[in-house]
Amino acid sequence: MKSEIEPLIKQQKASRMMEAAGNSLLDQARGQGLDKAAAAKGLSVISTDFVSRTDVVPGIGSSPQFMDAVFSQREKAPPDLAQLSQGAVVFQVEGIRPPATPSFEDIRSRVDGEFKNERASILLNQKTQELSDRAKNEHDLKKAAKELGATMKTSDFVLPDGQVPDIGSMAGQASVAFSMKPGEISGPITAGNNGVVLSVLQKQDPTDQDFAAKKDQIRDGLLRAKQQDLFGMFLTNLRQQMEKSGKIKINEQEMKNLTRGQGGGGEEGF
Repeated sequence: MKSEIEPLIKQQKASRMMEAAGNSLLDQARGQGLDKAAAAKGLSVISTDFVSRTDVVPGIGSSPQFMDAVFSQREKAPPDLAQLSQGAVVFQVEGIRPPATPSFEDIRSRVDGEFKNERASILLNQKTQELSDRAKNEHDLKKAAKELGATMKTSDFVLPDGQVPDIGSMAGQASVAFSMKPGEISGPITAGNNGVVLSVLQKQDPTDQDFAAKKDQIRDGLLRAKQQDLFGMFLTNLRQQMEKSGKIKINEQEMKNLTRGQGGGGEEGF
């Protein structure tokens, strides 16, 4: 079990070191002020405008845990520490403003931007769908792309875990390419700000060298899947044995009530 336990121990040590560093910064911030404490550690202080619970804070990203800590803090209170999934942050609430409905002028630029982005996304999806439909009807992606003014690009051979320019990782929606036959044309694919339609030109079986390079990775993946299956079987058998021995008792009536509630069927429970 060493190979499985060792990463966990390293992760625990890293978490404790991160926690100690966060507490040290917090002590300095409460004694010297946030700006001086950050400067002493070679860190930068990020100030934001008023934010809501659903906003994304620069440098932190989406973190409900952080927002809960911020919105439970008092105005001008001493700096405090919030744990994040990838570390910790020392913060201070400079001001609190009661929620209010903003005027149209206050959010006009934001509304314009969101409308334009949404409209652009809809048009992109429509154009990509049109390209896919036309290419399938004509059995020719290159011709359809030329008719619609789309850019036609050809890649070299790519592996399932590879990257293709303007598409990105082939492990996402583009992974459909590896289930297609040569000559087939895909449906519309969203790749960031791009709309993509794929056509498989040629397939090549992996060489002995490719297989040797991926052998350990494939074996480890199959082994993990097998371990998960065996562990699932173990849990199922263990539960059955504990039910027979009376160590686990199930409230059948409550199970029926829960099942009935999840099943919909126009029924409501009070």
